[in-house]
Amino acid sequence: MQFEGAFRVPGRPEEVIAKFADVERMARCMPGASIEGRDEEGNYLGAMTVAFGPKRIRFRGKMACQFDLVHCSGILRGRGAADLRAARIEVRTAFKVSLDTEADPGAPYSIVSLTSEADLQGVLADFARTGGAAVGNILMEDFAKNLAAEFSQGDGSGDASEAIPAHKIVWRAIKAKLT
Repeated sequence: MQFEGAFRVPGRPEEVIAKFADVERMARCMPGASIEGRDEEGNYLGAMTVAFGPKRIRFRGKMACQFDLVHCSGILRGRGAADLRAARIEVRTAFKVSLDTEADPGAPYSIVSLTSEADLQGVLADFARTGGAAVGNILMEDFAKNLAAEFSQGDGSGDASEAIPAHKIVWRAIKAKLT
């Protein structure tokens, strides 16, 4: 499953990429995600809980992150597995942060463009073909909303308590596909 998208967040590109490099902070903005430490190779260990219909699935896995602060870009590679009938996921995401030239110079904004490729296996393979892109769009929208709230706090001390749980995101995607 491939996904491309973009979203807008407050701040200049160099400020945004510096905040993105704080992976624990950014994980608080992703619905259903948590960071649970790091392994000896520097990968982030964590989990993400999502719901597919009435079934909640908790993926546990790891993610490697590369950030190019000079070119305001990065690559994320993650993989995880759940106990549910061999459900596995592998995701590769590349992103670039650029200045929103249409924004007010006194209140700069950046555009985050991303390309993501996900490989869902096991019980989730059919879902990737039928509803995966809709869920990807909604996750991106909610992540962007949570980032904007987080970035507007300035000091990074806030939490993303306004984050929408992942199971509600999946339900919204299903409803959007049906209407």
